[in-house]
Amino acid sequence: MPQRSLIGLCYVRLAVREPQPAAAFATDILGLQPVPDKQALLFRSDDRYHTLSLIPATDSSSIGIEVSDEAVLERVEHALRNDGFTARRGSHDECKQRFVRDALIVQDATGNEIDLVLRPAQSGRRYFPSRDAGITGLQGVGLRSVRLTDDRQFWTSILGARISDWAGDVAYLGIDRKHHRIALYPSDRPGILYVSYGVESLDSIMQGHYFVQERQIKILHGPGREPASGQIFLRFEGPEGYVFSYTHGLNDIDPDHHPRQFSAHPSSLCEWGSQCHGIPELQPAGD
Repeated sequence: MPQRSLIGLCYVRLAVREPQPAAAFATDILGLQPVPDKQALLFRSDDRYHTLSLIPATDSSSIGIEVSDEAVLERVEHALRNDGFTARRGSHDECKQRFVRDALIVQDATGNEIDLVLRPAQSGRRYFPSRDAGITGLQGVGLRSVRLTDDRQFWTSILGARISDWAGDVAYLGIDRKHHRIALYPSDRPGILYVSYGVESLDSIMQGHYFVQERQIKILHGPGREPASGQIFLRFEGPEGYVFSYTHGLNDIDPDHHPRQFSAHPSSLCEWGSQCHGIPELQPAGD
């Protein structure tokens, strides 16, 4: 599949048992803008209609990836089914809930749900955050992978993402000009490992560090810098076991870039020496 068949990461849907505390976290702590919608708990981080949706715990968490056109959905649907992956077209109501014109709802080999979507809604109004966290937009997602080889095939051979670099067995996947938008982490269970929001400066990272620390929110990793991507990060605990992060400085990828193998050592995930607490997947394992 041509590289530009994938346009970008457009949203994350998180299944929660207690929506109101999670919504308060999204606005009061993260600093996202709530979207006034009576049917859903939606939050903005940029000019899109939403980048975060809180959904009932009975539904499945998922991430949304925008694709270029209808022909891509048809090709991907055919390829996934030929390779034994689960794929189905979203119903009218499912597309409406996602604020997209069409969707192919698929599962990777691990069972993580991925929405491949057409024409996600834009807001038409200026983004106005709930607090000055310096957020510039949805940056990336970490996914747990139980079947790393098959998940790599799903993302690269079928969806057309590229492997930018490796850190131990952690795979960084690019779908646009940035180093990566998706990272696959070997794990013993499926799920979204973390959701990252970009911020405008290193100052914003440090201000965020003190902000969450003062509110007794557990900092899990950072401040630190990833050697492979160049991004500075701060990862902290969110509601119901979810992990969120602020990031800044994610590198663009050179067209001639060749994937590099970084060692299976914590320094490959943070060159500043920040120790990770409470996230076993962020302790890279060797082959």
